[in-house]
Amino acid sequence: MSGGSGIQWTSIDAPKSIPPRWRWIGFVIALAVVAALVAFALIEGDKIVRGIASDVVKSGVTSALQLPEGQEVDVDLGEGLLVFQAATGSIDSVDVTIPGVTFGGAVGTLALTVEGVSLDPSAPVDTLVARVILDSANLSAFAGNLSSVALTSVNIGDGVVGISADLAGQPVTAGLVPSSVANNAVTFTPTTVAVGETASTVEEVMAGPLAPLAGPMLTSSAVCLGPYLPKSVAVTGAEVVGETLVVTASGDDVRLAGLGTKGTCDVPAA
Repeated sequence: MSGGSGIQWTSIDAPKSIPPRWRWIGFVIALAVVAALVAFALIEGDKIVRGIASDVVKSGVTSALQLPEGQEVDVDLGEGLLVFQAATGSIDSVDVTIPGVTFGGAVGTLALTVEGVSLDPSAPVDTLVARVILDSANLSAFAGNLSSVALTSVNIGDGVVGISADLAGQPVTAGLVPSSVANNAVTFTPTTVAVGETASTVEEVMAGPLAPLAGPMLTSSAVCLGPYLPKSVAVTGAEVVGETLVVTASGDDVRLAGLGTKGTCDVPAA
């Protein structure tokens, strides 16, 4: 419009309201930003909780097992966020691997899988499974248990513990299958025998001319592991896994603080 002064007036429309769909988009963006901030906080918090939980478990296991200073102890707390688990005062599952542990004259790996691990080392865990892992070289420390004659070699593979000896000028090999017994010991049962290049059954060899010599070779005594394991667990299995002998022991309501108390073993009569 125009007035007498000649000034031109132009009307300005009021701002239009934001369409509903744009308001929803803004709300979603805001939620995404908040969610990202929460996720970042959880991840950073989880790193802190993992560090604390790992140190608690490592310290508890090192102290309980009376491990030497500087002993390698690897702790795996699994995947997923631990923040919510830690809020309850315990961790669902923990795997602990300790290489270079002495079992009598052998050196192997002690692997622990612990369920329901309290952040208080004096509190019991739900279950604990211990695995003693020995390779051929270290199982040789128990050669006197594997056979009653001097062995030329001990090898692990193909599901058996293989032993070799020279009997009356003949190379004889045998395959032993490990199994656990109720008193924390592991026994070895011969299942295959080969004289030279000829494979035979145990029954055939024992019925032949090598029987007087093969008999002692195929006679073994139990390997007692109780004194090297926590008293709170009992040997429940033994098997060949790849090129290692794995002996399993387990227990319920085990206290990490009490792992240093070793078990016993009554070796069965031969």
